[in-house]
Amino acid sequence: MPKFATNSERGPGVCASLSGLALATVISLVIGLSASLSAIKADAKPLDTPTDVRATTADDAAPPPSEVSGPTVVVKMSDDMPMYQPDSIIIRVGQTVEWVNTGIVSHSVVDDPTKADKPEDVALPSDVPTFSSGNVMPGGKFRYTFLTPGTYRYFCMSHEVDGMVGEVIVQPPTPEEAAREASQLHAQPWRMNEHPARDTDH
Repeated sequence: MPKFATNSERGPGVCASLSGLALATVISLVIGLSASLSAIKADAKPLDTPTDVRATTADDAAPPPSEVSGPTVVVKMSDDMPMYQPDSIIIRVGQTVEWVNTGIVSHSVVDDPTKADKPEDVALPSDVPTFSSGNVMPGGKFRYTFLTPGTYRYFCMSHEVDGMVGEVIVQPPTPEEAAREASQLHAQPWRMNEHPARDTDH
C-alpha cells in the first residue's frame, strides 16, 4: 500500500491536500461553465429578418420583362398517327411549345426547308431563323419560344415520309399584351436590342 506524506498534525499529506484542491477547482469550473452556457442559450434570440425579405420559389419568379408571358403548350411525339399530338396548335407571341417524346424511337422537330423532302412540309415567317431539335430520345424534351407571329410548319427528320408534320400558328399579342411589353421596354431601353420590333403583318 502506498504511503503518503503527512503534516505535523498527522493528517493527510501535502499531495492528498493538493489533489483534493485540484478536484474541487475542476468541479467548480465545470459547474460555472455549464451555468454560463445555459444563460447564453436562454438569452439567445434569432436574428430579426427584414420585413422586405421573404423566401421565394420558382413559381414566384417573374417572366422575362420583355416577353409576353403565357402557359407552355405541350405537343407529344408519338410512334402512332398522328405522330405529333396535337399536330396543329394556335398560340400567342411569347409562348413556349414543349415537344415531349412519348414514343420508343427517337423523333425530332425541324423547320429548315433545306432539310425537307417536300417543300410544303415547312413554313416560316420571313426573316425568322430556322430551328432544329436534333434527335430527341424517348422521354426527352425540346422547347422553343415563339417571338414572331406567323405560321410555322415543321417535320421529323426520320419520319417526314411517314407524314410526321406539325404546325404552330403564332398570333400577335393582344393590345393589352402589346401595351405591357412596350411599357416594359420603355422602362428598360437597353433591352430593345435583344428584341427588335416584331413584324405583325404575317
